[in-house]
Amino acid sequence: MRSDIQTFCKVAIIIGILAIDAIWITLTDFRFEGQGVLRVIAVSAFCGLVAYIYRAWRPMRAFELVCTETAILLSFTAAAAPLSYLVTSLDLPLIDADLIRFDAALGFDWSAYVGQVNERPLLGMICSVIYLTTLLQVALAVITLGLAGKTERTQQFVSAVMLGALVCILVSGILPSAGALATTRPPEIFWGNHHPVVDLAYKQTFFDLRSGAERLISLDKMKGMIAFPSYHGTLSALLILAFFRVGYWFWPILVLNALILMATPVEGGHHLVDVLGGIAVACGSWYIAGLFYKPRTISKSQQLIEVPA
Repeated sequence: MRSDIQTFCKVAIIIGILAIDAIWITLTDFRFEGQGVLRVIAVSAFCGLVAYIYRAWRPMRAFELVCTETAILLSFTAAAAPLSYLVTSLDLPLIDADLIRFDAALGFDWSAYVGQVNERPLLGMICSVIYLTTLLQVALAVITLGLAGKTERTQQFVSAVMLGALVCILVSGILPSAGALATTRPPEIFWGNHHPVVDLAYKQTFFDLRSGAERLISLDKMKGMIAFPSYHGTLSALLILAFFRVGYWFWPILVLNALILMATPVEGGHHLVDVLGGIAVACGSWYIAGLFYKPRTISKSQQLIEVPA
């Protein structure tokens, strides 16, 4: 797919999501705090301006690509995050009982698994630190792949991140899950010396959105509402796929994100099946996004070169 066309498609998707957000908020009792929007607009506009400079005035394809895809990713995140809040408010029946049964069938005991980490404070600290690197890795992936000249790989990665987010948001709205942490609700003493990234106070926003107690959407205070499938799992799996066969980058990315996937039930309060679902979404999103970036097949007749007599 030509770069101009794929950029137009991504922008159209972002505009569509923003329209859904605006209509939904207008027709309901949600309130939107727009202070954070100004920062997103400013940074995205700056990236867009730099991209234009490196396209029209000082042609440098790598810098143009990085700036364009960064602006798209920032704008998409600002549009999709409120949508995740809105679909959570649908308050459809939770499916956690079914997910717990799936975990049990796989031989996974969330309390025992997390308990092993709680008994090892250093391990818990490592889990928290690496879990928080995922979004930074996504940003660095765009920069690294773009500057390395991996144009189509960079575009495919951003497309897959967007598609994966939309799938996770849609599924979480239709089949909502509170997550293993919120379902089990262990006592404070359960955690020992470890304090996970996502705790019960963090999860309370999920229940407040469902009950109607929370109706403020602010980009400065957004929290991850998606439990099943785990979007954190989706991003980690996409990072691994994006760097597959990309020189020496692949192995460190593989190890780091494999560890993040293992830490996700602890730090994100997820069921194991949440993580597996996130990986499945990543694989599907990567495949579908890749269909638009496959090189065109040139027929034999097109390859023939007429030799002058």
